[in-house]
Amino acid sequence: MEEKNKEKELILCSLLDAALHAEPHVENQAALKQKWERLKQQETEWESILSIADRHRVLPLLYDVLENILPEDGADWKRVQERSTQTVWQSYRLLFISRYVTGLLKDAGIDTILLKGSGVAGLYPVPELRKSGDVDLLVENGKMAQEAGRCLQMHGFVAESGHQENHHLTYMSPEGIRLELHSALVEPFDSTEVNTFLEKCQKDFFENRVTENVMGVDFFLASPSYQAFYLLLHMLQHFLRSGFGLKLLCDWVVFWEHGCTAEEEAKFLTLVRECGILNFACVVMLFCVRYLGLSENKAQFLEKAGEAGAMKEEAYLEEFFTEIMEAEEFGEADSKRMVAMRGTGWIDYIREFHHQMHLSHPKAGQYKILYPILWVRTFFGFVYRNRKLRGISSIAILKNAKKRSRLVTKMKLFQKNKYEE
Repeated sequence: MEEKNKEKELILCSLLDAALHAEPHVENQAALKQKWERLKQQETEWESILSIADRHRVLPLLYDVLENILPEDGADWKRVQERSTQTVWQSYRLLFISRYVTGLLKDAGIDTILLKGSGVAGLYPVPELRKSGDVDLLVENGKMAQEAGRCLQMHGFVAESGHQENHHLTYMSPEGIRLELHSALVEPFDSTEVNTFLEKCQKDFFENRVTENVMGVDFFLASPSYQAFYLLLHMLQHFLRSGFGLKLLCDWVVFWEHGCTAEEEAKFLTLVRECGILNFACVVMLFCVRYLGLSENKAQFLEKAGEAGAMKEEAYLEEFFTEIMEAEEFGEADSKRMVAMRGTGWIDYIREFHHQMHLSHPKAGQYKILYPILWVRTFFGFVYRNRKLRGISSIAILKNAKKRSRLVTKMKLFQKNKYEE
């Protein structure tokens, strides 16, 4: 069973390779048809591959690839058409609200940068088929986020409960579209040094922002080196929590295939070195070369800079592949997936617990005298939420965390001295 599932996952990666490089025709299409003919012997196989793609939120990307492969009157093709139509419709809704909101905030004197899927969609062969669920805007700091929030509420936006005050504020538009105002690049990591670096780096994002056309509309985006750095940080944030799947890796592929200058590559390399995430960048790049068809020459500058030997080990890449496929979009399919620590010793559990305390209580956590009370609240909150809300034992979550942490350990995250030449 596992071998059959792996075959389906690899075929999905081949389909995405064709879709991302706009090459579903001629030799690629013939090879894909041969693979598919073997799978069609069992009626459920094609449905299974589409289901995997759906769970990773990449099914619409396959529209052009599958158009001449699937029977046009079959349920499978209708499923692809339906998802693609929904995604195109949502893409234009997000585009219009992004244009409206950035215009409002600009008039209010608030600078923004378009982030995540909306910012990278224009690099896809068919931008409208890149699925996004909301609009993400970066502002310069928490004060600006509060000002932007007041501006939005004056124009009918409603603040959602469950704000992550140390990361972003969430609002709902009158049309029902979610908007996230990011006051920080990512939520705080468990390294004070890295968090301090990222706070300083955020100013550089705005000093180096550029105007780019996305689906016919001009937006401020991060410059290429900073955009690549942000895409990587976004993946890492999810990786250290419940995980991430193929959608974010597709963003990575189209970004690097679009190309960067040698100067931009060097700047990106400086950023990941300073942050101590060079090996994570290496394994992401190697995965995309091997499974999603990213051109090898695009990865050479990064591969040479890191400890690529450990990252290139067959068993390690296979383990990373399994991690990506199991996570699906953002690790929500498996309630045991909650965190991946930077090690498997007791000190790592203690560090992660203390980090979770700070995330749960960002304001109170600034006062050391309150630590004992906050530790108790964090512990009992962890146990209660797992049992009552997630329906799973805390022990099962910790076991899964230990298993995933073995994958993280080789990356030597946030240890920038490990990369210095």
